[in-house]
Amino acid sequence: MKYSSTFSLLIVFLFQAFMVEKSAAFSAYGEEPEVRVLLFDRERPTGLRLNTVHDEIVIRTEEKELRLSPADGFVSIYFRTDNMVIRHGNQNIVTTRAEIANPEGVVQIYTAKTGNRLYRGDLQIETGTGLRNPRIINTVSLEEYTSSVVGGEMNFREPEALKAQAVVSRTYALWSIERSPYGDFDLLDSEQNQVYKGILPSRPDYEEAARATRGEVLTWGGELILAAFFSTCGGSTSHNHDVWDGDSLPYLRQAQDQGACSISPHYNWEFEIEETDLRDLIRSRYGYRYSDFETEKDGAGRVTTIRFENGSERNLEFSGNEFRLLVNSRFGSPGLRSTRFEPRTESGTIHFTGNGLGHGVGMCQWGAKGFAKSGWSYRDILSFYFSGVKIVNSDNKEINPLLPSR
Repeated sequence: MKYSSTFSLLIVFLFQAFMVEKSAAFSAYGEEPEVRVLLFDRERPTGLRLNTVHDEIVIRTEEKELRLSPADGFVSIYFRTDNMVIRHGNQNIVTTRAEIANPEGVVQIYTAKTGNRLYRGDLQIETGTGLRNPRIINTVSLEEYTSSVVGGEMNFREPEALKAQAVVSRTYALWSIERSPYGDFDLLDSEQNQVYKGILPSRPDYEEAARATRGEVLTWGGELILAAFFSTCGGSTSHNHDVWDGDSLPYLRQAQDQGACSISPHYNWEFEIEETDLRDLIRSRYGYRYSDFETEKDGAGRVTTIRFENGSERNLEFSGNEFRLLVNSRFGSPGLRSTRFEPRTESGTIHFTGNGLGHGVGMCQWGAKGFAKSGWSYRDILSFYFSGVKIVNSDNKEINPLLPSR
């Protein structure tokens, strides 16, 4: 959420930030596990402004240390090819790395693309040759991260749906961290991992959902599961192996939701393109001129394969998701919102009628909302979408990669 920089709204904003409760700081192993998140992954800033909302922060570079209190105003940071300039008042600090110690407070960061955002935890800012510039890393507690992701991924009002999202997002974060390829940080703040926008003070129910499910994760056979989720199934989820390459996972099974997600605006949709435009796309990308195409579907009605033919022995095949991404890359979003579609060619136009939004594996978010409105608990929702899983606490090293060894 973006905040105005006008004085009157800033006062309201400061008050809200003060009212956001701090998460408990300890777990069974001492200090709460921390997550390192790369910020602004999809909106790389050329510069930013930051200030502390309450409590002092310390900005450290190799040569200088700058202490900043709420009364000191903004610090401006400008990113250049091989360094950055930190400017505060008459001070200009040229460096390639800055660390911001924020043990108890809230830091506000403004960029032209994202507006104002609030963050707890420490920050590390780097720029320079060889980096994907700039690199801004927020080190934050797992529970703070989870509460933000609940809001980033699900902006509903139903408490049980939000709790289900909290457990799923916490599980997905820990599962992803175990497999993180990044080295100096754990996760991206975008859809490539999960959407993380820092503190969302206007919606305390996000933090309440994380607090109510504190530490809870989903496991199968004593290990974290791949807790996949998406927007709208359109009536049924799919087996994971029908949508993605890889082994069949026993907990990612097809589930008929009996219309629970029919309240979604994406439950039914239509999309059309000119047949000549699709022919041009296939020919320009793959050098293939097709005369006809056919689809194969899974038990949930999702297209698993679309096969283009031209009367020769050579056919051109795509998975349903590959075709969806190909079409959307040319004709724009929302386009083909899911692979649960039926094509029909009429008078030179291909008409697609479809259901749902997203890949279709795991928890349907709008279905979770529908079930919550019907009185289901978050545990009921999770058990429905993830077959045979156990909900356990992540306070042991065997299932939590962030915890130290005993």
